[in-house]
Amino acid sequence: MKRLYADLGLALVALIWGSTFPVVKIALDSMSPFAFNTVRFFIACLFFLPFLKGLDFKDGFKIGVVSFLGYTFQTVGLDYTTATNAGFITSTYVVLAPIISWLVYKDVFDRRDVSGVLLAFIGFYFLSGYSGFNIGDILMLFCALFFGAEIAMISHYSRITNPTMLAFWQAFAIFVLSAPFAVFTTTKFEINTTVVLCLLITAFFATFVAKMLQNWLQSYTKSSDAAVILSLEGVFAHLFSVLVLAEILTPLQYFGAFLILLAVIIVSLRI
Repeated sequence: MKRLYADLGLALVALIWGSTFPVVKIALDSMSPFAFNTVRFFIACLFFLPFLKGLDFKDGFKIGVVSFLGYTFQTVGLDYTTATNAGFITSTYVVLAPIISWLVYKDVFDRRDVSGVLLAFIGFYFLSGYSGFNIGDILMLFCALFFGAEIAMISHYSRITNPTMLAFWQAFAIFVLSAPFAVFTTTKFEINTTVVLCLLITAFFATFVAKMLQNWLQSYTKSSDAAVILSLEGVFAHLFSVLVLAEILTPLQYFGAFLILLAVIIVSLRI
């Protein structure tokens, strides 16, 4: 039951992250990407301060470096490829996370894990509307690799390290590594009511709350489960984009979302 509750909690994390896609898109009209990430993760670090216990930073900071590299390749890659290509290629972390976990940490996964991972991967293909190949897609593959490694590392280290400390040092690493890039790449830095609201939403809910939940809950489930369930982020991102930005999904995209949902049911309920 702990594993089932953990999977349900990770679905909530995916919901929170998915809801922030239109929020971040709106914020980036007024603030450059690295500047936004620097401020976002600095604010998130402040929320963690009352809950810190000790200074065990090694494991969390390592994961934070990997997370930062994922964000960086994603940000740069988006300049050279389409959003649909980026969304699909990033989602390949669903396949990569359990493979990395198996290669590095010797975690095993059975046929249900494999079927869930492959079903989620196919679902993302339909959901994204992926088309063609370009040079930016190579950068997005590196992004997916690092996000897959992040999930595998969290599943491993959350069992041996305080989850709160793990989450804090991840956020701190992203903050300090984003700051130098922000200095040299910032062309927009407008502080207005909308940006402040977006920063608070992403810093508190999408970083502080979601990271705390992710690091705590992944200690009760497998990396393959976590990868498939967190892939619901893409489904929720599309749905919130429909609600907030009036984007339209095709019947094929809804079919892809259904396949991802089915994959989550397979790995969570072990059917």
